[in-house]
Amino acid sequence: MKQLWNKKSALLWIGFALLVAMPFLIIYQRPPSVPQVDNTINPYPEPKDPAALHIQKASEHYFYREFEKAAENYRKAIAIYEERRDTHRVATTYNSLGDLYVWAGETEEAHKNYLLAAEQHAKIVDALGQADSLKKLASMYMKLENYPEAEEWYTQSLGLLTQSKPNRVLGSVHEGMGHLYWKSDRLPQALASFTQARDTFAALNYHLGVKHMTGVIDRLKRAQNHLPEPPVFQEPMSPPAY
Repeated sequence: MKQLWNKKSALLWIGFALLVAMPFLIIYQRPPSVPQVDNTINPYPEPKDPAALHIQKASEHYFYREFEKAAENYRKAIAIYEERRDTHRVATTYNSLGDLYVWAGETEEAHKNYLLAAEQHAKIVDALGQADSLKKLASMYMKLENYPEAEEWYTQSLGLLTQSKPNRVLGSVHEGMGHLYWKSDRLPQALASFTQARDTFAALNYHLGVKHMTGVIDRLKRAQNHLPEPPVFQEPMSPPAY
């Protein structure tokens, strides 16, 4: 009787041990999960609008410096916007093409597309957009140190805004002209332009721009007696568009 009880006890212990070990055996035998890798360039979902999709693709190619592919997608988007008669987006996309060609070092193409953007803005009587496109063109020539060409386009841009209220484009045009005059050793004109830029930024409550212009004006005043090398040109500061 005792021997039978020992066998039952042993079987109970074996059953208990198997019960405890079963989850670990199942986990051990389960094949390892394969991590999913997203190989897409852009993890965001594709836009349903075909024009927006071309813009997204252009941005992706732009990021990877695939300029020809980016330009091709921008032009496809422009064709769709033209069919829709969405002149504003045609203009802004031409601006993007201009920016693209600046990065690609293709000055003539950038020049052409900035002017096309300005023409499209003019069609819808958008003086601010037109002035912004011409300002971009002027800034390109500033970076190329072609100051006469830059001055021509800054002047045309400013001419479109002389009767307008303070705005972000006006402030950045005055700032760009200030740098141009400083580099041309026309310090009184540079001081006047930087002061106008500061006052425009102040009217817009753009405190960072005001602080930056105030520092530039102080440096320029100290430099008037010495005429040192002007600072390296940087893209004029613009407050965020609201």
